[in-house]
Amino acid sequence: MKKCAWLLTALFLLAGCTREEPARIWTPSPASPTPSAAVSPEPESAWWEGLVEEDLPTGLASPDQLGALGEEEVLLLGRTAVTSLYVLGGDSGILLLRNGRLSHFGQQFSPKDSLSLPELYQWDYDGDGLDELAVRYLMEAEGDQIVYDLHIYDWSDETCTDLPVTRDACADRALAAVTSDYDPGSGTLTLSYGDTSAVYRFPEQYRQSPGRMSFATSFFREQNGVFTVILGARAESTGAWFANVLADIEYDGADFTLRNLRVEPTTVV
Repeated sequence: MKKCAWLLTALFLLAGCTREEPARIWTPSPASPTPSAAVSPEPESAWWEGLVEEDLPTGLASPDQLGALGEEEVLLLGRTAVTSLYVLGGDSGILLLRNGRLSHFGQQFSPKDSLSLPELYQWDYDGDGLDELAVRYLMEAEGDQIVYDLHIYDWSDETCTDLPVTRDACADRALAAVTSDYDPGSGTLTLSYGDTSAVYRFPEQYRQSPGRMSFATSFFREQNGVFTVILGARAESTGAWFANVLADIEYDGADFTLRNLRVEPTTVV
């Protein structure tokens, strides 16, 4: 009897140990709606993007008109036999028209206090059998500091490219090529390249701290399809212009190189 009671107790305990817990009822919270991707508004088209050839002026602008250029106005700056150059109001850059196709560039030019129309040149500058357009822009005119930049525009079947031959780009390459030698005893600065050179003697008060030399002016001269850049060398401490560095611009269709570099004196102090 005891054995039977013990067996019943064991079965009861075993049943208690193996009893399943009641299933938990879980109600998920409502799913958050998946945010849809923000739709950015379409950027507004620039006012000039809808222009066609028939919208463009045919009469050449004057420098005075540049100063009064309206926000959404177009002026003709110059033309060659196959290309016309326009400026857009509102600092919107320039347009080039060639064979009925318009190309836009965002460049700015012409100082407000010395307005000047750019000069256009058409030539096969890279020798590929097709003419490019070179444009000389006046960029700065303040006292005796005159800065011009040259841009060479080249057309392919699909695109028009712009190579800026700027004062700064030419100055960087010229500075890397020329040699400058300063003698503090005599206060003499010699700027040279090859067998060409120019010498500047600093006044006594500047000889211990002569300061920097810079190419502060630039001009581009064209002859028979060759542009020559003329960089004016200035002693910044005295403001004296003492030399010109000249070099021919060689364009290869993608970049430019300075060739036939030489130094010419302008003053002797």
